[in-house]
Amino acid sequence: MVGRKEKNMEELIEYIQNNKVTQKRLQGETYDERDKKLPQRNAFVLLKKYAKGFFSEGLQPRMIALSGLRGVGKTTLTWQTANYVYHNHTRQVFFISVDDLNRLNANLYDVFNALEKVLKKPLNELSEKIMLIIDEVHEADEWQKDLKILYEKGKKIFVLTTGSSALLLHSSSDLASRWTLMKIFPFRFPEFVVAKTWILNSQNILVPIRGVADALKNAFFFAAGYEEAKRAVINKEKSIDNYFNQAQKITNSQINTLIDEYISFHNIARFLPIANKTLIIERVLALFERILLKDIPSAGSEYFNVFNRILFRLALSDEVNFQTLSKEFRIKETEVEKIINTLNQAEILNVFLPHGGVRPKTGKTQKAFFMSPSLRRALYSRIYGDKINTDLRAKLYEDVIAMYLKRNLSEGIVRYGFGKKKNPDFVIETMDEPVLMEVGIGKRTSAQIKNYGKYRYGIIVNATFEKPEFDDEHRILFIPLKWILLI
Repeated sequence: MVGRKEKNMEELIEYIQNNKVTQKRLQGETYDERDKKLPQRNAFVLLKKYAKGFFSEGLQPRMIALSGLRGVGKTTLTWQTANYVYHNHTRQVFFISVDDLNRLNANLYDVFNALEKVLKKPLNELSEKIMLIIDEVHEADEWQKDLKILYEKGKKIFVLTTGSSALLLHSSSDLASRWTLMKIFPFRFPEFVVAKTWILNSQNILVPIRGVADALKNAFFFAAGYEEAKRAVINKEKSIDNYFNQAQKITNSQINTLIDEYISFHNIARFLPIANKTLIIERVLALFERILLKDIPSAGSEYFNVFNRILFRLALSDEVNFQTLSKEFRIKETEVEKIINTLNQAEILNVFLPHGGVRPKTGKTQKAFFMSPSLRRALYSRIYGDKINTDLRAKLYEDVIAMYLKRNLSEGIVRYGFGKKKNPDFVIETMDEPVLMEVGIGKRTSAQIKNYGKYRYGIIVNATFEKPEFDDEHRILFIPLKWILLI
């Protein structure tokens, strides 16, 4: 009579054998229903580099974790990397879903034992390199300990894992020196355009203009001074105009229409094939619920309503005042602070600290944007329906700019303006003096910048501008929102 333990091992062995990656499986995961290859995101270039370095030269990293908001495309990136490895390095590629393991009543350590039986060798004695994909790793019990064991034993294994919650993926000090954590953000606008044009006609994909993103990034954040930044902006105007003209022609849509679609609904990869805006909003709200109830252990059903109400509150005002929120929700200030920090780590919020400030008596210590503007837009729908006024729309623009700053600049470099009546939205502390940035719709006034203090130059992001404009006297660049979306 076979015991339960032996039966579980037999089931796991069968599961691993059945989940050894095949050409047919790769075709299904990396091509659409038209049998057209799914477009690749910028992050794929780095994943491909890591995989090639390991399989060709034995270079680190050999354990990579993709973290990010649910739906941003982590699993697709994983399969695209597996497709590259399968066709260039090894056919020994295995896929493990932690959801499946939970149904099989197994853990990751059990999988490693079963994998040894399938490979007919202990993992520390493998002579040929293999690839192991672990999807939704954070849902496994004791996953940190098991991944540490795998890293120590499996020196011939290229491990690629995904997790929906950065809160959990950041929680292991044991793994910090062993794996490489890659944060996958919502689409950049050029990535959205690639995917949009691919959906419309996979033979006529509009790819980003080479060199523009880097040139604009250097101009906006790293120029030595105003004149250098201005020259760089003027130098790219012709090629940028050409890109936007092509985008309009291929999509048969005005750029402003595309930008509104991108910001409100289609910056999260999972929702791109969905045209119905009401359905997207429902899916986004369901995504909120899944993260709060499943990905954040400290939330749970007991705190779900508090988390949810705070999110609705922040959708209307991004200023975080711990005292005000504490009184409003009848919880301690320390609990409010913990909730905001948790939502930031879970990548629902994108939190910035004040420039040059410590916690003041007013309780305002942070400014909280949403990691994806689609999250705020979905919350708006519950309060205002389809009617989004200018002030509310400006908040969506601030969200997308905050997300761009987060992905382009190192942690701690960007703060929000604080301490005076009129403050810039962002203070970017690069070079000797900061760059000040203000975001708005039709904004032409520069008081928030020129009256703030010392600055290298200022940038006013204007959603209605078609062309850049310049205020030489006060060293301020007026940049169209659509230009910022290219970095």
